[in-house]
Amino acid sequence: MASTLPAPLPDPLTLREVDPDDPAALDAFMAQVSLVFSNPVRHTAERRDFRRSAGVDHRLLGTFDGERIVGTYRSWETRVTLPGGALLPANAVSSVTVRPTHRRRGILSAMITKDLTDAAARGLPAAVLIAAESVIYGRFGFGPATETATWHLDVRRTVPRPRAGAGGRTEVVDPSEVRHLAPAVFEAARLPGAMDREPWWWDVTCEITRWPGDPVVPQACVLHREDDGTPSGYAFYTWKENGHGVDAMATIVVGDLQAATGGARTALWSFFASLDLVATVRAEDRPVDDPLPGLLVDARAARRTASADFLWIRLLDPAAALAARTYECPGRVSLRVTDPLGHATGTYVLDVAGDGTATVTRTDDDADLTLPVDVLSSVYLGAGDLYAAGLAGRVDEHSPGAAARLARILRTTRAPWTGTWF
Repeated sequence: MASTLPAPLPDPLTLREVDPDDPAALDAFMAQVSLVFSNPVRHTAERRDFRRSAGVDHRLLGTFDGERIVGTYRSWETRVTLPGGALLPANAVSSVTVRPTHRRRGILSAMITKDLTDAAARGLPAAVLIAAESVIYGRFGFGPATETATWHLDVRRTVPRPRAGAGGRTEVVDPSEVRHLAPAVFEAARLPGAMDREPWWWDVTCEITRWPGDPVVPQACVLHREDDGTPSGYAFYTWKENGHGVDAMATIVVGDLQAATGGARTALWSFFASLDLVATVRAEDRPVDDPLPGLLVDARAARRTASADFLWIRLLDPAAALAARTYECPGRVSLRVTDPLGHATGTYVLDVAGDGTATVTRTDDDADLTLPVDVLSSVYLGAGDLYAAGLAGRVDEHSPGAAARLARILRTTRAPWTGTWF
C-alpha cells in the first residue's frame, strides 16, 4: 500500500537536504541539535570535521524558516541482530529536533514521513531509533522493542559462586590496546537487538581519538582471554571516590561489557566483585535479565535499580522482517497489520516450522487478529507485552487464543538488548 504523505509545510517553512560538505550548513545543523538537547558544546571547526568524518554515509534533513534551520533529522543504514543471529538491515534515525519556537507546525511529521518513505523505497524492512520522548513516535509506527537496566553490586557482601572448569585469564589493559580485539568479541557476543558499531565508535570508546571539546574521563579496560589466548570478553570502566581518608570507598561504573562465552562473563563480574577499596559497582545500560545475581552466593548483593525502554523499532515490511528471524516455538497465525503511514498495512500469515524457520505470506483471507504496526514492532524481537496491548484495546482478536499464540511464537528465552547509543 502506498504511504500517506503529510500535509505540506506552511509558508515560509521548507524541507530540504543538508549538505554535510557545506561548513555553514553543518554548523547550523549541529547547533540546532545542541540547542534542543541542551548540550552546551562550542562548535569548532575540529568538531564539525569530526562529525562529517563520523557520518560519511549519513543523510541529513533540515526544515528551514527562510534560511534559518528550525528542524533536524539524521539517518543512515545499519543492521540489527535478530533472534537466531541473522542481521536485519534497518534505517537508523537520530538527531531529531524541532526548535521550541516552531512546534505544532507539522515539521516532525514532514521529516519522518519523508525519511521512512525513502527507506521503504530502498527496500529496508525496518527503522530504529532511541526515543528521547516516549509519547512521540508511536503515532509514526515505532514501538519500544528492547529494555535496558542499571545494576548495582554491593562489593562488600559479594562472593562469586565457584565455577567448575573455569579457565582463561583476566588482565587490566589500556583501552587503546583492545581497539583491534574488542570488535570481534562484540560480534561474537551480539544478542537480539544489538546494533552495528561504526569504526569511529570504537575509536572514541578505545580512546584512539575523541570528540573535540568533550571532557576527558579517565577509564580502564579489563580483558578476558580463553586458555588458547583468544579474547572472549572485555569491559570498560571508570571510578569515583566517595569521601576521604582511611574509610573512603570508591564506586566503579561499568560501561560497555561484552562476553562471548559464559566463562568470560563470569570472569569479568568476578573481577569487579573482587576490587579493593570499592563499595559499589554500578553497571549501566545492561540487559534486564543480566545473569549477574545467579553468579553470586548471595543473589541479593546485585540489584536491578532502574530500567527503561531503549531501542524502538518500526517495521516497514512485516513479511520480510518476520521471515528473517528464527523462533523458539512453532505455530501458525494470521495477523492484519494497520499502519497510519501505509507501509506495513496488510494481512500476513506467519507459519513457523519445528526447526524455528518461518515462511510469511500475504493473504486476502480473514485474519486471526488485528493489531497496529507499533504493537507488532514492539514484540518483534521477543519482548513487549501483547497481553497488556490487548487489555488496552489495541489488539482485536478474531480467533480465540490468537494473541496468546502469537505471543508464544514471538517470545525468546533471553530478553533482547541494545547496548549501543546512537
